[in-house]
Amino acid sequence: MKKFLDSLKKFFRAFDKGMKEDSTSFIRKELEEYENVFALLTTGMFAGIPSPPTGLVLRIFPYMQMEVAVMMKRSAGLEDVFGEMMGAFDID
Repeated sequence: MKKFLDSLKKFFRAFDKGMKEDSTSFIRKELEEYENVFALLTTGMFAGIPSPPTGLVLRIFPYMQMEVAVMMKRSAGLEDVFGEMMGAFDID
């Protein structure tokens, strides 16, 4: 009986560890998406999205160094699919 209880404890410990890892990864992904939304709201004027008042954005901007760096890193790796398609059709 003791052997069965020990194996049951091991099972639940492993299950608990797996659930914690999954939930932690979901929280990290959610945080990343919130950071993207925050950056889009505050720097959306560059993409034509209405933004908050400029004074507010300028006060928040120094705290957004990490978000701006992430946006620059992501934009450097993106391809212009629409531009490539127009180039294939020779549209000026």
